Amino acid sequence: MVQIRIREGFKDQILYVIPRHILPRFSEHPLVEPLMPTDIGWYPRAKYHYCERENGTHENILILCVDGSGRYDIDGKQGTLQANQALLIPRNTPHVYWASDAAPWSIYWVHFTGSNADFFTHQSASGERVLSVDEHAMSILQALFTECYKALMTGFVLERMIYASQTLHHLLGCLFFNNRAFSPTLQTSHFHNLDATLIYLNNNVHKPLTLAEMARHADLSPSHFSRLFKEQTSYSPIDYFIHLKVQHACRLLFLTNLTVREIGYELGYEDSAYFSRLFKKVVGMSPTIYRNKPRGEFGESFEPRTHLLD
Repeated sequence: MVQIRIREGFKDQILYVIPRHILPRFSEHPLVEPLMPTDIGWYPRAKYHYCERENGTHENILILCVDGSGRYDIDGKQGTLQANQALLIPRNTPHVYWASDAAPWSIYWVHFTGSNADFFTHQSASGERVLSVDEHAMSILQALFTECYKALMTGFVLERMIYASQTLHHLLGCLFFNNRAFSPTLQTSHFHNLDATLIYLNNNVHKPLTLAEMARHADLSPSHFSRLFKEQTSYSPIDYFIHLKVQHACRLLFLTNLTVREIGYELGYEDSAYFSRLFKKVVGMSPTIYRNKPRGEFGESFEPRTHLLD
């Protein structure tokens, strides 16, 4: 019996391949060069799908399995790719992959290159090629894949390539750094999702919140909350909250005529001198000097000091 093998041509498939002769036009742009998709697609229920490259490709490859399963052989290392998993194939690496006969996979896939490409491909430890993807990250990744190939629907023009490149950056960032099934910090048994806490702090930037109040909102003890917060943000809860307040103060200094005293009071500081000292520790200058600086000379891209209360 002859085994059926096909590379593409599946019902309802989506496929975009950027002509190789125009790639240099895009790859030199600073917003595209770090990470550029060169081929991207969606193969639903890809029965008989089979792809073999004896010498690999010049690009790195990411395959995201949504349903079904398949097999792979990457430089002699074999394995199975199942739903809610992603497969990474480094550039110039011999490989073969194929869909299961019993339950052929549905996959999103992308070839990508650029100065940041290898960094992403080698994120997994010990040369592992398969990454598990949690349910939340999976829904985001599917939406970003769709967004990425839709960017190329209107033609291979620079503006759309820039958007596709930035979308791919977001996609890979989510896969590696916002995926609880992979990200080392999110994998830890003591992980506590701080999203609700960060929203709470932002919504209460006008209040003089204490550590106890923050911890109570997170339903944790103050010591446990402080440790987890610093592990996941690199800052103590109080220092992080001060940073939020100063960011808000910067906007008020630029966009309103409120006095420094009034701004400090709005942010929960009755002592304007204390507020000014904190502001200077974060920004490196007093609120008055900051307000008088020409707009555009600097942004609000300052880093909070690790120990603001010293």
